[in-house]
Amino acid sequence: MSRIVAPLATVVLIAIGAIEARVSAQQLAETVGRPRLESAGVMLTAAGLLASTVVYLVLGHLAENDRVALRAGALTGALAGLIGGTARAFIIDDPVSDLVTRYASVPDWFVPAALAVFVALSCAGSAVGGAALAWTGRRLSRAARSRPPA
Repeated sequence: MSRIVAPLATVVLIAIGAIEARVSAQQLAETVGRPRLESAGVMLTAAGLLASTVVYLVLGHLAENDRVALRAGALTGALAGLIGGTARAFIIDDPVSDLVTRYASVPDWFVPAALAVFVALSCAGSAVGGAALAWTGRRLSRAARSRPPA
């Protein structure tokens, strides 16, 4: 696997998360009344998840072996989760703070703490999910290569 593939995948994953967060922040800012789960939000999340899954599967497909695929997926996921999760937290901080202030009286530290937990979970989830999906991508590509011609 080329040295550029994992950093490129990380940048693409961060961009996917930032775009998703920007649209979500805009939707939250425009919300009147209590926020509700709408089909646009569900479709945005599904599209982001699908795009991220494709990135990890391609990363695994390009790996030399299972171990490299696992390592690349985990490291890429951890970095994308840490950097992308932090970027998403900064993007949605104001709309979330405004929304929470509208409906609850919480200490000033509450929203930043919740967003810090979001970043930690994003990092962990992306590392585990990235490793699993990259390994799956490697296995799928290996299975396709080992089939006898028809």
